[in-house]
Amino acid sequence: MNLADRVLVPLLLISTVLAFALCELITLGVVGALSGLSGLGYFAYDKYKCRYQECCTDEYIHPDLDRLEYMLTAKLYGQQIARETIINALRGHWETHNSPKALVMSFHGTPGTGKNFVVQMIARAFYKNGMESKYFHFFNGRNDFPLERKVDEYKEVLYKIISNGLQECERSMYVFDEVDKMPEGLLNMLVPFLDYNSYHKSTKTGESMYQNKAIFIFLSNTGSTQIVQHLTNMWERGNNREDTQLQDFEKLIADGAFSEKGGFYHSDTIQTSVIDHYVPFLPLEEVHVRKCLARAFTERGVNPKDDEIEEALSHLTFGPEPHNLYSMAGCKRIEQKVAAIVYRKRSETKTIK
Repeated sequence: MNLADRVLVPLLLISTVLAFALCELITLGVVGALSGLSGLGYFAYDKYKCRYQECCTDEYIHPDLDRLEYMLTAKLYGQQIARETIINALRGHWETHNSPKALVMSFHGTPGTGKNFVVQMIARAFYKNGMESKYFHFFNGRNDFPLERKVDEYKEVLYKIISNGLQECERSMYVFDEVDKMPEGLLNMLVPFLDYNSYHKSTKTGESMYQNKAIFIFLSNTGSTQIVQHLTNMWERGNNREDTQLQDFEKLIADGAFSEKGGFYHSDTIQTSVIDHYVPFLPLEEVHVRKCLARAFTERGVNPKDDEIEEALSHLTFGPEPHNLYSMAGCKRIEQKVAAIVYRKRSETKTIK
């Protein structure tokens, strides 16, 4: 090989290698740019989408627990135990990073004591859209699960709803009202969602997310007989209502709910201890009902007189015998009674004029 060949051959090889490397760099650059544009496009779409529809983000789910505590203090009468238990449970759950399980609370008490009222306030405190949020799921035992023979079908449907809901947003809330009207055994399928398990979902980045920021709330009249009886016994011994504690009622409620016909009857949700808090809603005394009546009148723009309060109060039944300490329907029936009284009074005023 002459001198010219010794120089030209290496130069040719070097040129070939450089050309190949340049092609590779150009290809990688184009792919990287396209990939970057794709990621940027998805980010822009996701951000744009969440401006116009609800997303599982802090903008739409940002619990205002201070406001919730204020509202419960101002508008929930006679329920010191419930108020303190619920607020502490929500604060503890929400402030725990990588919570090991969903928060599960079961509200028990006679009708009209504020169970649904509290749920509404919790929804408003947690979700920008309140009870209209697509992450707030509400089920009524009487309406949604009316037939015992369809319990297996209900289980499949319910499982899909909850599983899909958690995949979409780990901060979903599930409320089951009138549990005592549900078919026996239905709630057993909830145990895997309520227990100490980690549920994962695939994300665009390939990461996994835990589904334990969820909240489950049950509402039931079961255990209310035990609550009323225990509170009456304490009153007979001279103890004040304000001296009662959560520990006085939790076992009574669990035992009563487990033994009474309905969704909790011999339920795995009780046997496996996945319910974190059994919250008693105590029966309302006359002093509490009067506050409900005053608020109902005020909300209709009326400053009630004593005779109007007494008239509305006369429609309510108190029990149990012989003491008749508690309103049998709590504050449940007063709204329509007050509305009728206000309408009649205004009609009478117009007639006089």
